[in-house]
Amino acid sequence: MKIQCPGCSKAYRIKDELVYKVHNKIAKCTQCGHGIPIGHFLLDQDELSRFVSGDALRKEVIKNLKKLYPMPHILLKARKLLAGNGNFDELGSLLNTDPALASRVLKVANSAYYGMSGKVSSLHMAATVLGSGTLMQILLMVGNAKALGQSLNGYGMGSGELWRHALAVAVCSGLIEKKLHASDGEEAFFAGLMHDAGKIILDTYVLERKPLFTRYAELTREPLHAVEKKILGLTHGDIGFELCRKWNLPDHMATAIRDHHTPGASGGNKLAYVIQLANHMAARVLGSATKTPPLPADALRCLHMTAAEVEDLITEAQTAVETMEEETY
Repeated sequence: MKIQCPGCSKAYRIKDELVYKVHNKIAKCTQCGHGIPIGHFLLDQDELSRFVSGDALRKEVIKNLKKLYPMPHILLKARKLLAGNGNFDELGSLLNTDPALASRVLKVANSAYYGMSGKVSSLHMAATVLGSGTLMQILLMVGNAKALGQSLNGYGMGSGELWRHALAVAVCSGLIEKKLHASDGEEAFFAGLMHDAGKIILDTYVLERKPLFTRYAELTREPLHAVEKKILGLTHGDIGFELCRKWNLPDHMATAIRDHHTPGASGGNKLAYVIQLANHMAARVLGSATKTPPLPADALRCLHMTAAEVEDLITEAQTAVETMEEETY
């Protein structure tokens, strides 16, 4: 990579494979002593300026959110019914307006994972036997499988790849929440399932800027969310936050999704730490980690969990994900 002193224009070269060690530093020109901000030369600034970014891009995306990722209205209505302890007959009537969705929900409810093989004959029975929280998890999985299952060319993700990851994070998030609070974990499950939904919306924008993304990522070796921030001026978490607001979901869920890579910026939002830890666990659950990174220490501290407890949950999650993936996608 070539850098140039802004004072005297003397040029220097840094080997590409060494850039990641110094890209955040200021080099000193040996000729005039002027400081050279190395990071300025990581990207072709003229090429970058061709594209909208930051607040302007956020406004453009928000305007198109409904078209790019509409939450099925039936799921929103079902969630309100279940949250308000609504009548199960009313819920059954609602779901039966979409026979394909209703039949897939019953198929999952009857899966071996829930121990109800062939015993659940109606949605009312599913809610009664499994509980409203578990039924809502099934609804969310089935209802979002198609959107999360599409290929994302900008992010280099094949068909079903995002879905598998989202499902694994959802399962891990729900298990963490159940362990911490002895609840059904439906809220954590939903947040885990939707934590990367912003990628679906940003994929076209990433694809347009693919050479810039590839170059910056290769030179800096920074994580994806940091590359997004540099190139787009926002992240998939930011767009996930806007998506949650569009769906009128609780603020703490929106914040958790926004800050799942940087939960320290969430103002102590525990759900953000849950998703961060679940994200780490998902790589193990799916066997996709070539090198296992260390557990996020801040998340363990915040959630008062030990590495041994996490290992137990990973084992439990592997069985769940294997069964659910087969039944829902």
